[in-house]
Amino acid sequence: MKKWILVVIGLGVASCTVDHVRVSQNEFDIPDLGEICSNLNLEGVSEKCAEQLDVVCANVTLLTTILDASSKFPYPGLGFASKLNYGNFDQCLTVDHTYEGGRILGKYCTVGLVIPDVNDNISDPTTFYRLSMCRPDACNASDFNAMAQNMIEGFPELFQDIMCQTTETNSTLSPGSIAVVAIFGFFIWLMVISTTYDIYIHQSHLEHHHPLLVSFSVLSNGRKLLHISRHSNNKEHIEPFNGLRVISMMWIVAGHGFVGWQGVSVTDRNRVNNWLDNFYAVYISPSHLAVDTFFFMSGFLLAFQYLKRKGKPLVNQILSVPQMYLHRYLRLTPAMLMLYLVAITFFKNMGDGPLWLSTNELVATCRKYWWPFFLYIQNYYNYDDLCLTQTWYLSVDMQMFILSPILMIPLAVILRDSFKFLMSMFLLLALNIFFTFMPMVIKLIFPEYDNEYDTHSRLINYGVGIMLGTFMREKIDKPFLYVIKEKAKHLTNLAIWAVIILGLLASLISYQLVEMGKDTTTINVFQSLVRPAWCIGLSWVTYSCYHGYGGFVNWILCRPIYQVLGRLTYSIYLVHGLVIAYYVLVTKVSWHFTDYNAFYIFCGHYVMSILVAVFWTLAFESPLIIIEKFLMGGGRKPRTVKQDVPQSESAPPIQNVQQEFRKSSEHNGTKEDPPGNVEGGEMYKRNNHVY
Repeated sequence: MKKWILVVIGLGVASCTVDHVRVSQNEFDIPDLGEICSNLNLEGVSEKCAEQLDVVCANVTLLTTILDASSKFPYPGLGFASKLNYGNFDQCLTVDHTYEGGRILGKYCTVGLVIPDVNDNISDPTTFYRLSMCRPDACNASDFNAMAQNMIEGFPELFQDIMCQTTETNSTLSPGSIAVVAIFGFFIWLMVISTTYDIYIHQSHLEHHHPLLVSFSVLSNGRKLLHISRHSNNKEHIEPFNGLRVISMMWIVAGHGFVGWQGVSVTDRNRVNNWLDNFYAVYISPSHLAVDTFFFMSGFLLAFQYLKRKGKPLVNQILSVPQMYLHRYLRLTPAMLMLYLVAITFFKNMGDGPLWLSTNELVATCRKYWWPFFLYIQNYYNYDDLCLTQTWYLSVDMQMFILSPILMIPLAVILRDSFKFLMSMFLLLALNIFFTFMPMVIKLIFPEYDNEYDTHSRLINYGVGIMLGTFMREKIDKPFLYVIKEKAKHLTNLAIWAVIILGLLASLISYQLVEMGKDTTTINVFQSLVRPAWCIGLSWVTYSCYHGYGGFVNWILCRPIYQVLGRLTYSIYLVHGLVIAYYVLVTKVSWHFTDYNAFYIFCGHYVMSILVAVFWTLAFESPLIIIEKFLMGGGRKPRTVKQDVPQSESAPPIQNVQQEFRKSSEHNGTKEDPPGNVEGGEMYKRNNHVY
């Protein structure tokens, strides 16, 4: 076995002679590379491949380019870097030679040759060194394996055809891609026409004749997107949520961005592999808790807004459920649909690189599981092969929303009697205890259960949010810590804050320590307990900051810029996966891992996600929200779009409460009513939801 490994290494070293030149009197002396081909036995090689090999061997420049573009073995840092070497992708694809018998293109194979590591189990392909190869386009792995076996009897089939491509690969748009490009062009055309009309009306000081005429206006929607308002005296607005959603979204992008380091070749593989096992990785490893934060806020806002209408007749509440489901689906799906269309069509034509053909797997998965994707059930149906992985959250979120009336309607009926407040809180507490231990028991009884995207494991986050939302809605007129004497409030607040901050830090640290232990049972038990603990900490942060007792934490969470970024959160969540994937898949050289490089790349991911999200919001979210609102609102005509409440419709479903639940002057032509005067089923229609 070692004999043929040494032969391969020897051939690799020989191929490196293309890099060795001697300068003498301004001339380059290049070794006679034709000798490499002189002993080739082409028996068993396809006719076209043999023809192209003859042409290549007779052309020193062509042969030099093909050999130089291929990986060399051993390559620098063999025992330290990744076992994947890219060679030179661009150089290989520059090969384009025409001869009498046809045309030779350079065919780059990301994994064209594999070599077992003698220090590992040679029967395990995952331990093999994977080298790129540049070949004539008519040649494939079977041709090279035949040549190797002609030279050395019994030579194993080490040549592979994995992710091979030429300049003609993905060079043309499919009919589906052309159709999607046309759809994008149509939306851009609508934006141009609508914006032009809006500017004309604005400059002429005229009134808009119909809201749909400016629904795609970048001017109107952009103003709403960038508007910053003050809500210091508004009890309906949970201002700390702006900061929580933006910071949590940054955390999610950072966590997903780090996954990219696991999929590329790096110069220091051991450092990347061991980094997550280091204690200081605590700022990345627990990033899953950011998703739990969104579920918590979602449950809170659901209860906080729904219980405003607890006095509505029970029949009305029940009859509004179908409308709420339809509204919800129409609000979430258009922007997600456009992302899906991009992913399965022209995304594969947007770049190239050694890893770029991995996009074919994305396309295949999304086309296969399109129906559970749009029914929001893929977190159960195909959880082990998700289409656009980050959208698992939307499936969980939609399922929780569908289940919410089962809890909220009875809760609203119970709370009509103010004396039953304590009873309702005890019922919610009991329910949350059940939500805490139910997933733990399931995983302990069925240790082979491996669905990390299930809904029932996140019910506790939603439940704690509902419990706090119920408490704050029912006690909205009560002062901060109303059961404690005024003199003791500040000291009590300080003591609780100290406990909460230490508890949140302990959750992060213990999360990292448990993950480092890698014991499945311990991890399952811990995750079932850390989620409610994390949400309890967030509950105090929300309650204290809401009443103005949050100190510097409240200052951090309530920065005005968070209002703008918060409106982009849904679109950022949708598009950031493809933004990160694009950067990873166009990689053509090995990365070098340091904490600074990881942070630097995260900044790029986040900024690019914001830029793409701005377009996504202005093109596919804000306009369709306005259209859907107009259609479901009975076609009411506003007096003028200039008087639209800023941000109320341009923001994604991740908006602040005041923006989503207001009865604006655009409906009645009068001074804006206080938030909360929501008619009928409007709470469901305009539920402020987070992602």
